[in-house]
Amino acid sequence: MREPAAVVLDAMGVLYESADDVAELLVPYVHEHGSPLSAADIEETYRRASLGELTSAGFWAATGVAGSADDEDYCARHTLTPGVHEFLKTADAAGVRLACLSNDVSRWSEVLRRRFGLTDSIRDWVISADIGVRKPQPAIYQEMRRRLGVDADGAWFVDDREANVVAAREAGFTAIHYGRDVTSFDQLTAALAR
Repeated sequence: MREPAAVVLDAMGVLYESADDVAELLVPYVHEHGSPLSAADIEETYRRASLGELTSAGFWAATGVAGSADDEDYCARHTLTPGVHEFLKTADAAGVRLACLSNDVSRWSEVLRRRFGLTDSIRDWVISADIGVRKPQPAIYQEMRRRLGVDADGAWFVDDREANVVAAREAGFTAIHYGRDVTSFDQLTAALAR
């Protein structure tokens, strides 16, 4: 792989350790706070929020936990993947532009990036709720390309889900499947340093 002009990282399962944060973190959190909804109904409500149809406050209200749950408390359950900050420093030193492309609720994405100190390193954030489109739909990759202002083949796209990797490859990115092509940020850092 040639050195990229930009690296686009997925959030869940790449920047943050939980690959299926809805099933692993969100559904249990909502149930702990008294929601009577099934896991499937919570997941569907989340999908709507991740498309911008509901705010985070609207999500808590729709799941019946408004007043007992909040964004900061929920986001505290997430953990940063080891090696992220070292990778970001290496990329910055190499002059590589960093971005994040994620299916998420706008407010939660903001809380997490601030909590883990990612806002200084990662310049561009394309969040599904902000634009009303989720991966792997082509329009979200087109939006990322527009914001980066670089040819897609000059950018690496790193995601842990096969469908998203395939869609990124179809959009022209050099797509890297996190968990298969690379299994740690140490490996990603080494690939960038070559």
